[in-house]
Amino acid sequence: MQSAHIILSGIAFGLYGTIGVLIVWQRPRNTIGWILCAIGLGTAITDSSGAYTAYGKGYLPLPGTGIFNWLGIVWSINWVLFLVFLPLLFPDGKPLTRRWRIVGWLAAVLALLSMLAGWISLANVKLIGNGISADFWSSLSSTFNLLQLPLTIAALISLVLRFIHANERERQQIKWLTYGTATMVMLIIGAFVVFNNPDSPIVGLIFAFALMLLPISIGISILRNQLYDIDRLINRTLVYGILTILLALVYFGLVLGLQTLVRLFTGQVSQSPVAIVVSTLTIAALFQPLRHRIQKIIDRRFYRSKYDAAKIIANFSSTLRNEVDLNTLSEHLLEVVQETMQPAHVSLWLRKPAPDRKHLTE
Repeated sequence: MQSAHIILSGIAFGLYGTIGVLIVWQRPRNTIGWILCAIGLGTAITDSSGAYTAYGKGYLPLPGTGIFNWLGIVWSINWVLFLVFLPLLFPDGKPLTRRWRIVGWLAAVLALLSMLAGWISLANVKLIGNGISADFWSSLSSTFNLLQLPLTIAALISLVLRFIHANERERQQIKWLTYGTATMVMLIIGAFVVFNNPDSPIVGLIFAFALMLLPISIGISILRNQLYDIDRLINRTLVYGILTILLALVYFGLVLGLQTLVRLFTGQVSQSPVAIVVSTLTIAALFQPLRHRIQKIIDRRFYRSKYDAAKIIANFSSTLRNEVDLNTLSEHLLEVVQETMQPAHVSLWLRKPAPDRKHLTE
């Protein structure tokens, strides 16, 4: 399990560089591809330098451990690329306006200062006599990294503003990025909450799998010309995510409640199979009705236009069964098209019935 976690983590971080290379190959002018390549390369340098230094100091003396230890400071660049530059430049690789460039410049300066302070700390340089020690430079490096947080918030604000003013394709691309990021964060938080052990191999596997979602979502949003309907994917994720949580709560609640009742009436302390069977059958019976109910609530709350369109079409279907006047049906059809699709112009052309050839020959 531990080896699987290490392999999957390597694949996850290598995926950033792989997707970056594909984007650079297809869209060389898009800075997002170069950012992903830099994240993949920086992660490889950081991990390899850390492993080399740890092995050289703990097991077998290796040459150049100090130099490799210095290379580990590169993670500061990964930090700023991941948190600031990625949301600031997504999806076309350019800032929203020229004024937003100041956020990128400040982030780059802070990253360089953090690296410089970290290198001085590793070199154990003491300046001005003994007044400034290595611990001071180490804490200063951490402070520079913390100062990236306001810039991260600013980059996220620019992404929100870009979404508001973007065209339909850019909105779809930003939705893909948001979906991948949100799913990644939820999987990581859920793994820590459920297993309550950061060192668990299962948590490591889930963490590595979650890291893959972000570069995959970025690659799909930039490389595909015809994007898949992300709204449908988000809709299904919300429905089945909420459904899974509710069914899990119902299941564990029934199991605990029935086991308590069995214990009160029979005095058995062991786990009762009856409680598990009854809970499973209840979950099976609740699945479809609960799914349809959640679907309606989500459509009504987050996809109002789709929900209204479905109601309008259902009403029109009942009108078709009862109405026989052609002019009235034509008016209803035009109203349905106007309300559901909202086109700029609507017109209806009805083909005239062909004359009866038998009647003409007579």
